[in-house]
Amino acid sequence: MQNDLRSKTIKAISHLGIGGALGKVISLGTTLLLARMLSPADYGLMEIAMMFISFVGFFNEIGIGSAIVQRPNLQQAQVNGCFAIAIASSVVLLLLVVAASRPIAHFFHHDELQAMISTLAIGFVIGAFGTVPEAFLRKEMQFKAIAGTTILSILIQSVVSIALAAAGFGVWSLVWGSLVAAAVCSIGFYLLSPWRPKGRYGIREAVDLAIYGMHVTTTRVFWFLYSNADRAVIGKLLGPALLGIYGMAFSLATLPSSQITSLVINVASPLFSKLQQDHERLCSVLIKLTRGIAYVTYPALLGMMACSHELILVVLGPKWIDCLIPFAALCLMGLIKSIDPLLSQMLSSIGNVKKLAIYTGMCAVVMTLAFIGGAWLDGLRGVSIAWVAVYPLLSIKLLRDVSRLIGLPMLHYYRSLLPILGGAVLMAVVVQLVRLALYYAGLPVAAILVLEVLAGALTYALWIIYGDRDAMLEIRQILRDLGINSPRFERWPFVRSQRNSKP
Repeated sequence: MQNDLRSKTIKAISHLGIGGALGKVISLGTTLLLARMLSPADYGLMEIAMMFISFVGFFNEIGIGSAIVQRPNLQQAQVNGCFAIAIASSVVLLLLVVAASRPIAHFFHHDELQAMISTLAIGFVIGAFGTVPEAFLRKEMQFKAIAGTTILSILIQSVVSIALAAAGFGVWSLVWGSLVAAAVCSIGFYLLSPWRPKGRYGIREAVDLAIYGMHVTTTRVFWFLYSNADRAVIGKLLGPALLGIYGMAFSLATLPSSQITSLVINVASPLFSKLQQDHERLCSVLIKLTRGIAYVTYPALLGMMACSHELILVVLGPKWIDCLIPFAALCLMGLIKSIDPLLSQMLSSIGNVKKLAIYTGMCAVVMTLAFIGGAWLDGLRGVSIAWVAVYPLLSIKLLRDVSRLIGLPMLHYYRSLLPILGGAVLMAVVVQLVRLALYYAGLPVAAILVLEVLAGALTYALWIIYGDRDAMLEIRQILRDLGINSPRFERWPFVRSQRNSKP
């Protein structure tokens, strides 16, 4: 049973990983193309609109999806009631947002925001139809279906946004692309899910799930506040142009962590729920998933920071060079931000959403004050530094809460990450040395970037093979869980890890 669950988890991650990687490639290509077709101010307006829409969106399904995944036994009438509640709440939120759109536009001094926010709010109703179907797909770990639907939505969104941008629709190309993606996801989830709304609609039976969902929603709201307070502060105090620059830096800096972390979280949610009574296995699974994320995000983040100047010039162009400082700071922040969502998911999956709500509420207050102070003292750079200086301290509190509940030694948690961090730091140092040599040789910027990436990849690969014995053991086990029984496992570099492993 344990091996079957592990194998199922690895396969689920692989499905989401392949699908997510393909989706990110499409999304990144679209973003880079649109960055040359649209202005930073266009992206700034979309950032402001989506900041509000995303916040209100947390109330759209009031955590019903998470409740369905977490509860082991569900009744048809109970789920039908949840579906009805989700639809009704989405209509109410649509009306409220339309009413609030004018004051929001006035607050940010941009009248176009009123129409943008009102249009984007239609996505609440569209998304509500896919809430329960998607929850059942996640509960049964049918991530292949979820990944396929997501890729299709991104592909169609990209086509629509690029076509509209080329036709001169400006920021509205982003608005309509977002709505199209929401529609594709809802339709796909509904068609692929085994659940259908048949029989009695038990509204009363759904109240229990809704109460749990409200605790989850409270946590998400607090998380959203501190995760987006930086955008609100920049948009209000520094203007849309700087917000567009910061938003682009944030998108690039969080690209590795958002992709890898989100796919692992999607699998961890039902996995933690299944193991919530077995604390020993929970600790083991948490460490392995955390290391799995770090193996990818740590070298990616420190590598991007090491070659940030060339990366921005080549990928975005000279007009985005002001992204440099916030981009570097956000890459450092990502070392923690990429792994601590697993700790939050652990608290939620084992039923301690109230403790998680307290933590996220504290983050919302502390980080908002830090962003305001940073913006007043040093503008865009000050906001970026606030992430690096304050957020790591808050993450220690989160780890302490989880450690007390499941018996995970904090020192063991940090020690498990040290070899990975050491390899990533070594890689960044090598990249910097290569960078200096290449500039001294007078190579063009694009060539320097390519050689930096190759040098970093080679350095990290050698570290994995020779410096971190556990890495090759874990990679071999993952490949076997995926059903790969290759004689190559008896050759270098896997045979090296076998010789060095403990009997």
